[in-house]
Amino acid sequence: MRTSCACMAIYIVACASFLCALCDDQQMRCSEGVWWGSEVVGPDSLLIAARYEEDVSWMALHLTGVMPFVVYNTLDSSATHHTPVRNGNEAAAYLQFIVDYYNCLPQHMAFIHAHRCDAGFDKDADVQLIQWGTIPSFASLNRAGFLWHIHLSQHVRHLNKNDYHHKAAHGITTAWQQVLGHALGPLPDELFVQGGSQFVVQKHRVLAHPRAFYHECLSWLADSTELSSWDKGMVFEYTWKLVFGEPAETLDQNVWD
Repeated sequence: MRTSCACMAIYIVACASFLCALCDDQQMRCSEGVWWGSEVVGPDSLLIAARYEEDVSWMALHLTGVMPFVVYNTLDSSATHHTPVRNGNEAAAYLQFIVDYYNCLPQHMAFIHAHRCDAGFDKDADVQLIQWGTIPSFASLNRAGFLWHIHLSQHVRHLNKNDYHHKAAHGITTAWQQVLGHALGPLPDELFVQGGSQFVVQKHRVLAHPRAFYHECLSWLADSTELSSWDKGMVFEYTWKLVFGEPAETLDQNVWD
């Protein structure tokens, strides 16, 4: 009898330890040292940087203790945050973050390229100026960039101004047929967009699609062969606004307007 009780006690302790380990693992998976919180800029906000091999020392120097951030690497497979998908430029890193942390996303997210300054966006200073409580649910972060009007449907595609617009229309149409249209519905006739692929988005916009959708997009980046890696990244550069619920026929809102 005593032996049975002792075995039962050992079993209970082992189960409790296992459950605690699971909880600790889930907490680590969702916070990684608490990325966001009341002590940082904005309520429940996070900066996600897509890195290939850029120097990101500016982030630790200027943002530690000021703005929570995480760097997603596509080249360094030993990094804490890494995407094995090396197609699609920054889109692979953005999608990998969403897939990894879909169940514990922060309220506000800023997706950026890892270099310190581009398109008039001086990141170490500018991200501290974001008014998280008043910005739109989705908005561009680029202070300067190309404004595109792309004709997508076949009956108006001849109106595209140059070869780059024609190439963009072909890439978006291809992606729409293979992956995006499953969730986003019919292809719009035309698209007004600000390029640059750096933006803020709120949690509820991301959660409008199931995690499986983002995983499917990530798999498409990895496996689709009809478009080049660069072209697949371009597709997402021009369609993030549609993925996150913005209308095709109006130009993106901008954080700095």
